[in-house]
Amino acid sequence: MLEFLEMCGFEEKERRTQQPRVQEVFDRLGLSDQDLERAKDRMTTFYDLDLLGVRKIMRILVKDLCNTVLMREDGRTRVVHSCMAPGMDILGSALMDNYDDAGWIDPNFTFMAILGGLFDKYVPILEAAERQWLKSGAVAHCGMVKSRVGLISLGLIPKPDLTITTGFACETSPKVNELLEEVYGIPACYVDACQDRELWEYPDSTRVISFAAKSMRAAVERIHEVTGCRITDDMLWKVLEERKAFEDAVGRLKTLVQMSDPIPFRSAHLTLLMALDLIPATADGFVELVDALDTLHEELLERTRQGIGATSKGAPRVLGMFPHHHADPRWEHVANQMGVAIVACDFEGAPQGGAAGDVRELGDPYWAIVQHLNGPFTQPLGGRLDIILNMCRNLRVDGVFCHYHPGCRYVVADVMIVREAILKELGIPVLMIEWENFDPRAYNHEQYETKLETFKSMMESSSPHLETLS
Repeated sequence: MLEFLEMCGFEEKERRTQQPRVQEVFDRLGLSDQDLERAKDRMTTFYDLDLLGVRKIMRILVKDLCNTVLMREDGRTRVVHSCMAPGMDILGSALMDNYDDAGWIDPNFTFMAILGGLFDKYVPILEAAERQWLKSGAVAHCGMVKSRVGLISLGLIPKPDLTITTGFACETSPKVNELLEEVYGIPACYVDACQDRELWEYPDSTRVISFAAKSMRAAVERIHEVTGCRITDDMLWKVLEERKAFEDAVGRLKTLVQMSDPIPFRSAHLTLLMALDLIPATADGFVELVDALDTLHEELLERTRQGIGATSKGAPRVLGMFPHHHADPRWEHVANQMGVAIVACDFEGAPQGGAAGDVRELGDPYWAIVQHLNGPFTQPLGGRLDIILNMCRNLRVDGVFCHYHPGCRYVVADVMIVREAILKELGIPVLMIEWENFDPRAYNHEQYETKLETFKSMMESSSPHLETLS
């Protein structure tokens, strides 16, 4: 255990003080000494542990895992659970900053990163959900909603006093919370959204943002009814100000990765950044997050100066549609090993123009919280295409990984249209990959390796960027 904690960036004194706490959590999760050995092997295989910034990120995620499992024992006896609810981490930060006996958990991404990425022990959580009411197989439910049901049904996280989700891009998520209320008696709350967006509204999301902000404010009233904790606008503005340094640090890091040749670290690390984004950090937590990201940024900057990277200089550059795999680093690792540099995913893009304005001047923190609705994930198809095509041009990619997730109707319905648009407008290869963002069982090494070999050959034979990228 001490060696594992050292690999995760815990300093010597902290390793000894935290060992009993981490051991208690791992015992609850069913992680054995044999699992620890496997985790240490996977960490050295898939992650750049020579980078202090990576180890600091691992430390934050391990601490978040423990804080989640032991939340009630730590005195936070009123617990709110969120899932598939971007922006809710800000509400969680405000709640935990102002109420010592109240807690907020958004466990899925942290559990995927640690139990999945490090320990390769995520499948039992998905199977537990499938034993309830969520399907596997050809007509499968999304692994994200399965994660929530599996963690609760297995008792791996504290049973919450309230669950909260959104309808920003998925109608299955609110339905799952309704079933959780029926089966486990956990009150459910939802933030509504407009999914009938028209192309003429792009990139102006005023109607959508206004509705979501109003619905989120109503959800905060529901939180007050259930927990007795009132989250005020001033509390939210304070968190938004504290969070800005974190968002700036993430932006600097991603820009460096996107513009470097070779890419300075393995692409599997990009999933860890997304896990950090959903931690409901308190004020001290934001300081830790920024320190880890700034440390990593400086280390990667030095790597770029020395020409050190996860792929060779001039390797084909690829944009991924849909984020990188959350529970299985093999997808990105094998691509890098075969000489493919994954520089970004389409979720990192932004609309061309827009009417977000200065949300501070609008006087409503909920408008600031739901600004992610300006991004590519919730746009109408035409707007999403515009963002993807512009990212391909700006990042000078040589190909696109078109991940299509059969359990997500939002993604799977548009893949052929997106593929045809990329081929027509840019003339670069598109690799269609059927996968499941949250389920390691989707991985088939032989098929994936064969597809990557063909895809790489197509990029090398057709792309001018390989010769011009400096």
